[in-house]
Amino acid sequence: MEIKRILNGIKYETLQEINGNISAENMEYDSRKINKGDIFIALAGHTVDGHDFIEKAVEKGVETIFVSRKDIQFIDGINYYYIENLSEDMGKIASNFYGYPQNSLKIIGVTGTNGKTTTTYILESLLGEDKTARLGTVEYKVGDEIIPAPNTTPMSLDIVKMCKKAVDKNLKYLVMEISSHGLELGRVNMLKLDAAIFTNLTQDHLDFHKTMENYFHAKKKIFTLLKDVRNSVINIDDEYGKKYIEYTNGISYGLEKGDITGKIENISRHGQKVELKIFNNRYETELKLLGKFNLYNLLGAIGAVKCFGMKDEEIIEKIKNIHGAPGRFEPVKIDADFTVIVDYAHTGDALENILKSVNELKTGRVISVFGCGGDRDKGKRPIMAEIAEKYSDLTVATSDNPRTEDPAEILQDVVKGFKKENHIIEVDRKKAVAIAVQNAKKDDIIVIAGKGHETYQIIGREKIHFDDREVVQEALANLR
Repeated sequence: MEIKRILNGIKYETLQEINGNISAENMEYDSRKINKGDIFIALAGHTVDGHDFIEKAVEKGVETIFVSRKDIQFIDGINYYYIENLSEDMGKIASNFYGYPQNSLKIIGVTGTNGKTTTTYILESLLGEDKTARLGTVEYKVGDEIIPAPNTTPMSLDIVKMCKKAVDKNLKYLVMEISSHGLELGRVNMLKLDAAIFTNLTQDHLDFHKTMENYFHAKKKIFTLLKDVRNSVINIDDEYGKKYIEYTNGISYGLEKGDITGKIENISRHGQKVELKIFNNRYETELKLLGKFNLYNLLGAIGAVKCFGMKDEEIIEKIKNIHGAPGRFEPVKIDADFTVIVDYAHTGDALENILKSVNELKTGRVISVFGCGGDRDKGKRPIMAEIAEKYSDLTVATSDNPRTEDPAEILQDVVKGFKKENHIIEVDRKKAVAIAVQNAKKDDIIVIAGKGHETYQIIGREKIHFDDREVVQEALANLR
């Protein structure tokens, strides 16, 4: 393939060219994955610079390299092309190279602070698991292949590659979480969405965006990716959603107002009976997923599949078989007379949603365990404490991925939100979970928030195995 074709529409400069007719069949930005003849994309990241691995890539057989720096040592016999905005342009470069496989799929993007993951799982159930690829926080799933997910929204090159896999496997749909980071960093610029869902916007990621206004505008970028902006599906119970709907004139949803609405008629630990209004038609059905927040997730997903013309009757029938995402309101299988739920909730809004729902179900007390991540938005720490205290009979505040911060100092920020005495501070998360289990009585519900599906703690820059579900089992075993 000629270099002009690979870099079509890209502003580039030839630094050294041996042969402009490239015979490569693959491209990589990770030198560890390089095979002989691949194209190497040397990205300058925040912590790792791909230019430092050029020599290693050449040793593995690379003949063509895309760079975003000129101050490098050139190796004889290698093609070098300079692209100033290489990270942002990588999606278009990959699309040129792999033949725009994404254009053969119907794509739904889901953005918002909370609810993205469960919404993609609901979409997968509605559209058909055998027809749908799913990318998000828990994993990347393409047909029968499960790929670990380092980021909520993959790098643009990886998205294009997974789209190609999906097309090769005859899949029809791609549903994906699109984070504000993914939008801001241009990871999805090469996509044209058939539908986009906005779930909500609450305080999070201000370590990256600095202000809620910046966060709002980052999320708004998803609508510029739509083929038809009217295929935006927006939660208008959210204050920011009300602003977005004015911009898009798309499909609105909410509990009382909107094109699609829903109401919980009754709820038990096994599911909830809901009344739905889809445009002007009313239906009653059973939803296995619990809580008001999951009803919101369902409403958004319904709006998206209506963009594809799915009939109401088919939607209602499929709702009965919807299953949730791992680590989202997930009961831990235990032999005890109390209940333990793990959930990924790591924002004030998400924690409030989960604890409110648990309070609707409880016949005993609510015990919550939560922490706040290190090197992340510090402003939400006391807010999380305030919410945990309000909706719990007992709260245990602890660590949750402290990263390079001192866990004890993080907890000093957290405790500023406590006003009562119904809390315990325990920096060791394993001990904190054990304290919750030791304090639990018959019919109590323990909510362990923050990790959900995650099976690690990030301490310093190291990932250490840690699974809340395993720790619960261990704590129970120690009681006996």
